[in-house]
Amino acid sequence: MKKIIIVDTGNANFLSIKRAVEKYEKNVLISNDKDEIKTASKIILPGVGSFKDGVNYLKKKNIFKFLKEICKEKPIMGICLGMQLLFEDSSEHGLCEGLKLIKGKIRPLPVQKVKKYKIPNIGWYNLIQNTNYNNKLFLNLDEFYFIHSFYVTEIQDKNLIAYYNFGEEKIPAIVKKENIIGFQFHPEKSRSPGLNLINKFLSEKI
Repeated sequence: MKKIIIVDTGNANFLSIKRAVEKYEKNVLISNDKDEIKTASKIILPGVGSFKDGVNYLKKKNIFKFLKEICKEKPIMGICLGMQLLFEDSSEHGLCEGLKLIKGKIRPLPVQKVKKYKIPNIGWYNLIQNTNYNNKLFLNLDEFYFIHSFYVTEIQDKNLIAYYNFGEEKIPAIVKKENIIGFQFHPEKSRSPGLNLINKFLSEKI
């Protein structure tokens, strides 16, 4: 039987994600225990709030370095802040290191260039597939629900599956590297298109 672990990152909508996952897999736990996480078939890294608070919580629970290693071995899905934590660092509330599993940096959304938007940017956006990335899992790029103030910059094209347009800026929305996939949006709040992505992660090799 598969075992899905949702990592306790200190601040996230854990129950919404758990309920979404339970539509497809019943063996779902929320945990920050190393031994428990080791037994996972697949790992979900959620999170809301600030990057630095998330990192500090993981370090306080002594699982920050552990996650860097375990996520090289098991399929992992990062959601919103959880996706951002997969990258090198963030400038939110001062420079802070991330898990460094994917190359790229987390920086503020460029509102000075796009003055019609407010921060945090909240709303539904259609995704645009990166034509240089051939991934048949994500051909149906419907509207997805976003709420964020920071985004991934300096990402390598080979790790970008899809993005949305923030004015003239391309905001990475789905990223991937080997066994790791990340969503800047909230799939658990994105109706059937989001639930379909969760199901794909749970049921298929990514």
